[in-house]
Amino acid sequence: MRNKFFLFLLISCCLGASCTNTKTQENSESIQDSNVFVDQSNPSANLNDDRRFVSDIVTAFIKAYNERDNEKINSYIHPEAGIMFIHRPGAMDWFEKVSKIDFERPVPSYYPYANADHTYQIEYEVAPKYDCASEKWNKMGLFVDLTTATNLLNPIAANLNEFDDVQLDTDYRKQIQLAEKDSYRVVLTTPTPLIFHVKQFGDRWYVTILDRGYADCGA
Repeated sequence: MRNKFFLFLLISCCLGASCTNTKTQENSESIQDSNVFVDQSNPSANLNDDRRFVSDIVTAFIKAYNERDNEKINSYIHPEAGIMFIHRPGAMDWFEKVSKIDFERPVPSYYPYANADHTYQIEYEVAPKYDCASEKWNKMGLFVDLTTATNLLNPIAANLNEFDDVQLDTDYRKQIQLAEKDSYRVVLTTPTPLIFHVKQFGDRWYVTILDRGYADCGA
């Protein structure tokens, strides 16, 4: 009888250990699955995904720009959102929305599109700044700023309203917000700089702003 009792006790211990190991393994697998989920929701991982697609639109847009290819470059402009041009006709910045780019009719008309050939690699950093006093950039290259929120058009609209009494209707203000919300700034520091913004609509990327006023220190 005593032998049977010890045999029963031994089997019970083995079963208990087996259950404990199984639960430990399940908990471990659950933690691993949780870690995978956290990694996928990591903002830096999302930025890495954006880099792949942003590099494509940036490279393609600059290529079409240098080749002066109207048809190709306009395929990178959203058919409904259009593209906002920023320029500086005087002391203040101005902007206007157009539906397409025409290399024979630059916006503004007095500022032809200059070649932007370069040999830079894309750098994902805060966009460079231009100092009009020294007439120099604080760094040279082709930069995509994935971290700085775009806020260009609304301040310009506010200045136009305050100093030039330019009133924008509600629909136009919505178009302004659409152009710059969640967009990324691209700066190419060629002798005549090329500065634009890219944004995702659905599963495609488009250029929503062409900034031809920044680094213009003539006014």
